[in-house]
Amino acid sequence: MSIVFDRAAGYYDQTRALPPEQHREMIDALVRAGGITYDSRVLEVGIGTGRIAMSVAEHVRRLYGIDLSREMMGVLRGKLAVRGHAIDLTQANAVWLPFGDETFDVVYAVHVYHLVQSWQAALSDARRVLKPGGSFIVSFHKRQGETPNRKLRRELARLLESYGISTKRPGSQTEDEILTEMEKWNDSLRIVEASRWEQDEVPAVILDELDRQIFSETWMIPRDVMDKIMPRLRDWAEDTFGDLSRPIATEAEARWLVAQKT
Repeated sequence: MSIVFDRAAGYYDQTRALPPEQHREMIDALVRAGGITYDSRVLEVGIGTGRIAMSVAEHVRRLYGIDLSREMMGVLRGKLAVRGHAIDLTQANAVWLPFGDETFDVVYAVHVYHLVQSWQAALSDARRVLKPGGSFIVSFHKRQGETPNRKLRRELARLLESYGISTKRPGSQTEDEILTEMEKWNDSLRIVEASRWEQDEVPAVILDELDRQIFSETWMIPRDVMDKIMPRLRDWAEDTFGDLSRPIATEAEARWLVAQKT
């Protein structure tokens, strides 16, 4: 079953936003990679609260978006009431897009397919609704190397093994899986770097975010188990990082995978 983000609607934008400069670079790279013009027909799969869509909508006459979560799209509708962009919203599953064949010039998705159980079928349906020559574009926000975030999530998963609980999400597990599936379309797949930047990660902040279960990989963990695990995770973090309030410099990268329908 795919993961629905209703429970995250109230805090999603505050916990997922890129720095403003990197956000703009990401949007600009998307527009260039897709050859998006004002008259392009563009679909966002997993539009959510419109974190990306509100910026893309500045470049097109009308944007289309689907999402499983009514709550997330409710937040977006509140933004549209203020900003007035033309975005058509439909509640739908990424696996069965409610559009005819060859409808769109560009279909894009941001952090979606790791949440979709039948993600290969979802990619196939995105291809179906693309016009010949249209572009399918998928984003990845990558942390470089062994960051505190990555280490803490991996240790959390290890601690949960004794409880028979997995934090594995239902869809694609790696970027390489998406890339390999998209390569089946044709050999024109390309990777477009959108932005690269440095940022500080604070182990204490990450621990708090994990404890509050704001990320989807923690939603399947019962609260009583989380309460048992977190003290052990904090002890491990202190042994690993020392002062948990000390910022640790990391590198991050946003890029797009772009495939063209032939």
